[in-house]
Amino acid sequence: MDQTSPATPQTPPATIVTDSTDDLVLPFAIEGMSVRGRVARTGPVISDILGRHNYPPAVSRVLAETLLLASMLGTALKLEGRFTVQTSSDGPVDLLVADMTKDGGLRGYAHFDSAAVEALGTETPTLEALTGKGSMALTIDQGPGRNSYQGVVPLEGESISACGEDYFRRSEQLPTLIKLVVAETFERGADGAAGGGWRAGGIMIQQMPEDGGFVRDLDPGDAPDGTTSIEDRAEDENWNRAKILMETVEDHELVDPALASETLLFRLYHEDGVRAFAAHPLSFSCRCSQDYIKGVLDGFGPDEMADMHTDDGRIEVRCEFCSSTYEFDPKEFEIT
Repeated sequence: MDQTSPATPQTPPATIVTDSTDDLVLPFAIEGMSVRGRVARTGPVISDILGRHNYPPAVSRVLAETLLLASMLGTALKLEGRFTVQTSSDGPVDLLVADMTKDGGLRGYAHFDSAAVEALGTETPTLEALTGKGSMALTIDQGPGRNSYQGVVPLEGESISACGEDYFRRSEQLPTLIKLVVAETFERGADGAAGGGWRAGGIMIQQMPEDGGFVRDLDPGDAPDGTTSIEDRAEDENWNRAKILMETVEDHELVDPALASETLLFRLYHEDGVRAFAAHPLSFSCRCSQDYIKGVLDGFGPDEMADMHTDDGRIEVRCEFCSSTYEFDPKEFEIT
């Protein structure tokens, strides 16, 4: 049930529609401003995904940011298939993949040179130091028999969030502001042993076109007909105010499990009137299975499978997303 805070002429209401703070993306609108946005908060899910890999902290952080961006952008779409954010570059981390299904199922992995990452000598290297030069692709895969859409931008700037903003500036022509925060957590269990996990939080706002559209189909490069170039569009007072207020959000507010997303939004925009909508839950979801992997292997030849043989002659395949291992008897593929 919607709960509306007491309203006064100076303090329009914020509509509160959820009672959970974790593993969700909460859409919102700032009333009368033509500004909409998303708040994403995740703890158990991001810890589950990163915990399946033994990544260095710097790699875990940049993958978590990519997962967070995918969750916020993916839930802004009328998604029927899968939304993917993927980087390809020439640096120590040469590949990042984060994808989300229409029901909020997230998964991700990173490919990197361990020695090159270690040589950076810091847990918080810059994005450029980690990834080098390359590109970021945002793709909607609508499934067999349906068109896919992709937008590609240079992998440059100070952060993954800056790359996301660049996408909307270049292709959708929507002024966008994105903030992503990732924090490592440490807890001591009943046995005294220290254990760790991760939290991640993000917020984005966009100035909407006059027709009220919202993050369209990620068409590759063409803005809607009649859209004025961002460079030529004078930023109005409402958008400037929305940006200034969002920039006051502190990192700890986005990863604090005790701070509900609705409370954060009310702190920011209660004077302008902010309305939160139904939240999108997030979960870890990998689509690998014994049958799925076998179907992939059916398309391989004997030479390609040779490197997959274990010492006892079986074929072993490891899923890069969830680290599950699948074993097969070569006889299943008529391989001796």
